[in-house]
Formats: sequence, structure tokens, C-alpha cells
Amino acid sequence: MWPEVFDFLSTMVAVACCSAAVKLADDYLDKEYDTLAGKTNWAGFFDKGTMLYAMFLLALAAGINASLSLSLFLGSYIVGMFNNMRDKFPSHLNGFQESLIAFIFGLLLFGWSYMLFSLTFILALQLFDDYLDAASDFLTGQRNLANRYGKMECLLAALICTLVAWAWDDKLFVPAFIGTTVVYLASLYFAKVRI
Repeated sequence: MWPEVFDFLSTMVAVACCSAAVKLADDYLDKEYDTLAGKTNWAGFFDKGTMLYAMFLLALAAGINASLSLSLFLGSYIVGMFNNMRDKFPSHLNGFQESLIAFIFGLLLFGWSYMLFSLTFILALQLFDDYLDAASDFLTGQRNLANRYGKMECLLAALICTLVAWAWDDKLFVPAFIGTTVVYLASLYFAKVRI
């Protein structure tokens, strides 16, 4: 009994740390857009330390459960590129090429099971987030899948990805969902406290 409880809690904490790391990195990149939209942004609070805290949290997540945390991080990187597939980056590669390299490394390091779970789980989160942020993203000109393809289509795709991730690995899905939800609720609380 106790090993199962420990595995569940450690997975949940690892995902929460990874989610917070991704949130900090995302806020660091979106600071200007969030300022225009009037959204509270963690990068505004942590300033220059934002990326250092993101790396620290990712290191903690990897120390607890490297395969899951790092595959989720790579999944976040890949899904984050969806709106930039043709853009060139400092590597001189476009978003599609960088995503492909990240996916191949993920497969080699963590295997199909972790990468497919991570991609579907992260894609579901991104689609839900775009659905919720459609109006504010439209006003600030930020790229958003719900605005590009339609809100109902985005919501339906999010539900399908959620079900696929859950069906793919139900033992990982529940603690991953709880860990992510904790970070999301903490983010909402942070936004209210900062206002």
C-alpha cells in the first residue's frame, strides 16, 4: 500500500514542479503580451530570476521522476512550437525541425510510452488554455489555437486529447492531472493576491 501511495505522491509532486517550471518559462516569454492583456505574470514578480527558478524546479522534478518530468518538458517544448513551425530560431532551424529533434531525443531517452502520454497530455492542456484565453489573446494579437480553428473545435480536441492521455496511461494521468491542477490553482490565487 505505502509504495503505491509514495509513487502517486512523488509523481504528483514531480509533475507540479515541472508544470511550475514550464509556467515560469512561458510567462518569461509572454511577459509583454500578458502586460498588454492586463494579466498577472510570474515573470513580473520574479524578474531576472524567473528562468533560474524555472531551471531549479525542473531539476527538482527530474530528480523525483526524470522520465516523466523531462518527457513532459519536451512535450511542452514541442506543443509550444505549434504556432511557430515555420519561424527560424537562433539554431537556424525552424520550429518544425526543432520539434522533430526534441521528439526524437524524447523517444531515444524516454521511449514511446512516456512521449506519447506527454504529448497528448500537454496538447490537452494547451488546447484548454487557448480555449479559456481566446478573448484576451485575440485582443493582444497573441497566437491562439482556439482563435485560429474555432473555440468549439479547440474544446473538442482538448477533450479527445485528455481521453487519449488517460487511456494511454491511467496510472500516470491522475497524479499528473492533480499536480498540474495544483499549479494552475496556485497561479490563479497568485493572480488574485497580486491585483
